[in-house]
Amino acid sequence: MGSAKDSFSSKWGLIFAAASTAIGLGNMWLFPYRVGERGGAAFVIPYVVCAIALGLIALIGEVSVGRFTGGGPATAFKKILQLRTKNTVPGEAFGWVCVLVAFLQAVGYTLVFSWVIRFTLGSLTGSAFKAVSSNQYYITISSNEHVLFWMIVTLLTAVVTLIGGIRNGIEKSCAIMLPAIFILIIILGIRVAFLPNAIAGYKYLFSPDWKYMFDVKTWMIALGQVFYSLSLRGSTMVTYGSYTKKESDIISSAKYIVFADTFVSILATFMIIPAVFAFGKDLNSGPALLFITLPDIFKAIPFGQFFMFTFFLAIFFAALTSFIGQLEVVVQALHDKFKVPRLLAIFFVSAATVLLCKVLVVGNIRKVIDLLSLHLIPLCALGSAIFFFWLVPKHLILQEVQTGRSKPVGKWIVSMGRYALCGMVLFIYVLTILKI
Repeated sequence: MGSAKDSFSSKWGLIFAAASTAIGLGNMWLFPYRVGERGGAAFVIPYVVCAIALGLIALIGEVSVGRFTGGGPATAFKKILQLRTKNTVPGEAFGWVCVLVAFLQAVGYTLVFSWVIRFTLGSLTGSAFKAVSSNQYYITISSNEHVLFWMIVTLLTAVVTLIGGIRNGIEKSCAIMLPAIFILIIILGIRVAFLPNAIAGYKYLFSPDWKYMFDVKTWMIALGQVFYSLSLRGSTMVTYGSYTKKESDIISSAKYIVFADTFVSILATFMIIPAVFAFGKDLNSGPALLFITLPDIFKAIPFGQFFMFTFFLAIFFAALTSFIGQLEVVVQALHDKFKVPRLLAIFFVSAATVLLCKVLVVGNIRKVIDLLSLHLIPLCALGSAIFFFWLVPKHLILQEVQTGRSKPVGKWIVSMGRYALCGMVLFIYVLTILKI
């Protein structure tokens, strides 16, 4: 990286930004939903194994790609291919695919995040809490009426941070919001523990249905959840890696990021599932779990409006930090490749995001999420791993991950990346395509 390039102040800047980006709706809603669907701890165990054995290696690889090349995906994979051949077109093309996938995810995220903002404000003002029917309130919120206005509000919340740049914008805001997410979820978890019949939820979590543990589909879903949750798609973590200083220990940083992401998922599960059991609600209610089931629970407990606001504020912080990471990928790509001034790039990306969300996503959110989570994100994660662990010479891989680290790195990390990570992701991806 050039000396004038904005960067994180230290490895903790990377940790706060990357962990905050990883922690989002996938942790707060999708993970508890998967736990409820796949036998409690029978899903948690495969998830933790996949996160430690494969997610950690993938994260190390993507951050290393960014720092090694000094650029985001639009330039990083091109530079890696230069190590092997003069024809760098495939590398650059793959990089732009990763940028487009991040952009598409931001487009889809805009709609759901706009719902989160409206529920957060509705919890604060009391309109969501006092609504006679949470189901009707959700239908009203998610309808097309005024949707464009709320999508613009959603983009503006992220733009404020993006304008501040990397160190003064993303790093500082994430350093505030990440601890806030932990504190808010812990407060809610303590409150839920005292609900009548909450013990039934804890019993469910600690009495796993082991048949799911030995079902290959559970492991497929767990690995997919790891990549979705950790934002491993060859874009955001590569971009943040390009802002990481050489004196930062990538392996140590990755451990903290994986731990924080996994810990928040488990915290959210220990908050949501006992609450759902306490009131006899349906664990398999999909999006309704977040926007209908839980609001109904908050309405039934003392100081419910306060706890409803606390919950959606935590969701807001988690969604915002993820959204910022998705947008930053595209902003950096335009700035680096086409020399578009950062402010102009932010404006262009924001306008395009709102427009495409209105045209493509409204009314089709499920299709967009399935396309991303089942096909595009795993494909980009696999490609990113292949580029770093197979195309970068082994000695350069070891040199990059060793940089900034006092303890020596064993050659096992290359083998894990090449065979365990790439092999398993390819296997899972093929099974998903074949729908086995």
